[in-house]
Amino acid sequence: MFQKFFKGKISKAFCLLVALITLCGCGGTQVVLTTGFNKDEIFIVGSESCSIQELEIYLTNIQNTYENVYGEEIWNVTSDGVTFEDSIKNTALAELAQVKTMYLMATDRGLSLDPEKQILVKNAAESYYASLNDAEIEAMGASEELIEKMYYQIALAQTAYDEIIRDISPEISDDEARYVKVRIIYMRTAYRNGDSLIPYTNSDYERVYANLNDIRTGLLEGQLDFETEAARYNEAEENVISFGKGMMDPAIEEEAFSLANDEISEIVKTSDGLYLMQCISTLDRAQTDANKVLITEKLKDEAFETVYNEFLDSLIRNLNTELWKTVTLNSDPQITTSSFFEIYDNYLGSGETDG
Repeated sequence: MFQKFFKGKISKAFCLLVALITLCGCGGTQVVLTTGFNKDEIFIVGSESCSIQELEIYLTNIQNTYENVYGEEIWNVTSDGVTFEDSIKNTALAELAQVKTMYLMATDRGLSLDPEKQILVKNAAESYYASLNDAEIEAMGASEELIEKMYYQIALAQTAYDEIIRDISPEISDDEARYVKVRIIYMRTAYRNGDSLIPYTNSDYERVYANLNDIRTGLLEGQLDFETEAARYNEAEENVISFGKGMMDPAIEEEAFSLANDEISEIVKTSDGLYLMQCISTLDRAQTDANKVLITEKLKDEAFETVYNEFLDSLIRNLNTELWKTVTLNSDPQITTSSFFEIYDNYLGSGETDG
């Protein structure tokens, strides 16, 4: 739940991150570099500060989570000139910035955790701290009190999100969320050369079109079976696809959404090929219902972002740039902790944001 909670909700936090690092405003935000930091403060958002120890706990757990999945070679990856190490550091800073901002939102709204959740926070902190060895405690500067504070702020941030989106329960119609399911026969009319798409010659295009048109004629006359022809000629990965509005080429969507059950489409031309479709279902119920949930979650996130962005833009933010330059990943083989987020989920991972 923890990672799901932040996924898709931290775009403004990354804007905050960039503003903190580059000292450039984002959306009219006030960003100030000061020398008035305590020695362990990595950044300040409004009235809330973040310690280097909090960042180390986040960063170490994110680092080890990735290493557990991809191995240490992941740190050799570079994308658009950004090393994966820098990307992970930025992620940790951005998520902490998000938590601190949402925590301030919650306190500004007079929100607090109920006694039951406070007990869960304490139990979660005890559980995570007990999982640490001496090397991990020393390297991260962790204490049970600090972990409890961090879990408390995450939980209260989650409460702020829940409170803002609580009354958002739109009625999404079948038509708005509709998925159709179709069989397809796709034939290429272009090939790729690096990043370029090279169209077939006119004669090759006409040959492909004539072949697909002959298949269509045979299907309409009942001489051919779509499944059989798709298995023989379809050049796409799947013979059956299900999709909603805005997911495919507009020409494909327009044709597919106009079909009745079992109806054969016209031949649809796209930039790289020709499509022939047979409608299996004008409304894929399972996918349509799932899409309703996604649309609802998107509307909730948009409502939250509006409130969050307005609040964030009112805050002054300061980054301790000198301390930030010293932050690196940990290479000590004794430091393997990766359960900070998992333990939070185990104790506090239920609620609306669990979606």
